[in-house]
Amino acid sequence: MLKKIQIQIALILVLTLVYGCVSDEGNYNYTAINELNVTGIEENYTIYTGEHLKITPSLNPTKDNGSDPNRYSFEWIAVSSVKNTISTKKDIDDLIKLPPAKYTIYYFVKDLVTGVTWQQKPFILNVVSAIYEGWLVIGEADGKPRLDMVSIIPGIAQPRIINDVLDAAGSALKLGGKAVDVECFGTPLSTSTAYGIYVTSTETGTARIDPDSFGWVQSQNIAYETIGGSFDTNFGVDFMKSNSPGENIIYSKGNIYSYYRAGQVKYGLPQNILDSETKPFYAAPFIAENQGAFGPPVFYDKDARRFVRYNLYQGNCSIMPPVTGSPTVLDWNNTNCDLVFMTTSSFNNYENFAVLKNIATGKFYLLRFNKALAQTYYKEILNAPDFDKAVKFAVSPDSGYLFYSVGGKLYEYDNGTQSAKLMLDKGAEEITYLDFNSRSKTFAKKLIVGSYNGTAGKLELFVVPPVNGDLVLENTYPGLCKIVDVAYRPR
Repeated sequence: MLKKIQIQIALILVLTLVYGCVSDEGNYNYTAINELNVTGIEENYTIYTGEHLKITPSLNPTKDNGSDPNRYSFEWIAVSSVKNTISTKKDIDDLIKLPPAKYTIYYFVKDLVTGVTWQQKPFILNVVSAIYEGWLVIGEADGKPRLDMVSIIPGIAQPRIINDVLDAAGSALKLGGKAVDVECFGTPLSTSTAYGIYVTSTETGTARIDPDSFGWVQSQNIAYETIGGSFDTNFGVDFMKSNSPGENIIYSKGNIYSYYRAGQVKYGLPQNILDSETKPFYAAPFIAENQGAFGPPVFYDKDARRFVRYNLYQGNCSIMPPVTGSPTVLDWNNTNCDLVFMTTSSFNNYENFAVLKNIATGKFYLLRFNKALAQTYYKEILNAPDFDKAVKFAVSPDSGYLFYSVGGKLYEYDNGTQSAKLMLDKGAEEITYLDFNSRSKTFAKKLIVGSYNGTAGKLELFVVPPVNGDLVLENTYPGLCKIVDVAYRPR
């Protein structure tokens, strides 16, 4: 009985509603509102990281004479794992600072007169990595530190110059102070597949950015790769060396620290201390990484003017094997010289090169020694114009030539003939960077020259011919910052 009553009541309510609708017919006046029929948006777009995206939609309103240019508000929203508003303008003609991913884009237009918001059919935006591989260049632009990139994209013949690549990639890392250093190599973090890109400026310190997205959070600073917080959170290196993915050596303000991943020995106390002494010595700003675990890295005690060898396993240094000094042999432990330059080159199965200045005579000498710490060459540097004014040095891995720059001039010193040849004269331009990069795959034997014309920096790669042949320009990349340091991000 109860069920029948419920059914009857329901029928009465339905009839009442129907009657009400029928009886109200014609009691209201309907007015068509302004409607939008947006065109000019494709279903799919593909751009590279940091590239401009341009979309110019037509609104095609049904009731708008165009007399009010501010009638609408706009919002473009990109949705992937998170939601980002990428523009609040009618058209998009902006640098898209989104990490590489596939995004669904929603376009909203609000009619401020009617209060109605129109949503267009969403479309797909594929953001492809433009930071996959290439040269990373840190330097100064407009008085501020900046990281640029010469992006080499597979299948694309012409590399792309990306100025301020951190900003273009949407990285949270903001450099401050002065540009110092950029490095790319296997990181000493515990995971064997980890890769390190380290960027240093004086205010930010040394930060490790994500190698694929260039993303960054505070805990990625190098201070978090230490034992018990040995460094300040904004600790910065002057430079870093790495003989292999498991060994990192860093230099900062006279001190040297190391991270040996195989033994999980992280950065901690300064390593520039002799096993027979109690106080660290002030290390000169050069490290011959030698062969790491296979040949001891070599430091230079700036105060005592002596070379020392580093024991990676013990975390300290010891004196070099004693030798008797002569015109062709340098006494490691009593050089009477200041160290001007030192590096490890792959020349002649990995030799180490050091340029020294005798404090008594002012003469310059070139020292070469192998990974077993046997001296292979020690002679005075002769017939080298303006060598006392040289500020940048590099050693050819093929020939062992010593390159040095003075202002805009580049010289090649042949230690066999004990003479230098002028290789480049850039006039009023300044050579700000000089090196070879062993981690840059096919470019490893190319001489890298960074120059500055007062407005912009330029990176050039040269082939170094044998027998003092003229340099051959192979690649040139203009429009960069004033170059301080260069690294190669390989794949």
